[in-house]
Amino acid sequence: MTQRGFTLLEVLVAIAIFSLLGLATWQLLDRVLHSDRRIASHEQRLRHLQRAMGLLERDLQLASRRALSDDASASQAMIGQPGELRLVRGGWRNPLDQPRSELLQVRHLWRDQQWLRETLPLPGGEPGGAQPQLQVLLKGVRLKRLRYVDGHGQAHTGWPADGQTLGLPGALEIVIDAPGFPDIRRVILMPGGVPAGDSHAAPPHA
Repeated sequence: MTQRGFTLLEVLVAIAIFSLLGLATWQLLDRVLHSDRRIASHEQRLRHLQRAMGLLERDLQLASRRALSDDASASQAMIGQPGELRLVRGGWRNPLDQPRSELLQVRHLWRDQQWLRETLPLPGGEPGGAQPQLQVLLKGVRLKRLRYVDGHGQAHTGWPADGQTLGLPGALEIVIDAPGFPDIRRVILMPGGVPAGDSHAAPPHA
């Protein structure tokens, strides 16, 4: 019996078919890996955004009617501008039981496409020798609107606006463009900002 091998043409056709299959498999794998990287990047950006928003919300909800350490009049518990705000908050956790106050002066600042948070411990509620700590909460962010809503639902671009001593707004409205998340809007209620009898205050005007 004679044995017949593959011809050169058959070998070339087989190599061509396997090459096409390999190329198609590689392209599919590359698309899957690219999609996976894109999803992971999106999730990371979302986590950073949630962390920044969570810190802002916590700072506002723990705001204290205590005078800012750098307020010469000693009459303002919060000073807000269109691109930054400063306040004193309580509830500063102390897991190591250090000899310090639970008060913390906090500054949120939006500049150069960065969301910055600066903290300054206030030992005993009074300015001490501690140095402020600065952290970058979010990069590539653009602040579009920051407004301070008084107890009557009126929105202001700055605070104080109601003339109260150690007064706090009823809420804060923020609109930002974050990487992958444009036009994020949050309205954060603040404790003790709504005067008695104004529990049905109107929402902030557009």
